[in-house]
Amino acid sequence: MKHEARDYEVRIWWSGRPGDECYVAQVVEWPQIMAHGNTREEAAHEIQAALTLSLGDAAAHGVAVPQPRLAYA
Repeated sequence: MKHEARDYEVRIWWSGRPGDECYVAQVVEWPQIMAHGNTREEAAHEIQAALTLSLGDAAAHGVAVPQPRLAYA
């Protein structure tokens, strides 16, 4: 089954560390994939783009990807 970016759970939080001050997004099942933005919406958009690229790259190279945990996936 081919998975899409929307199948994965994403967590977004505020990083108030000095020098960061941004929203950070991370894919729960694939924690190496992270993105950031000045707003929650920007971080959400960026993580979906990063996840889409990662899924495409994995498919192109025959690399297995983590299974989504979400029930509808």
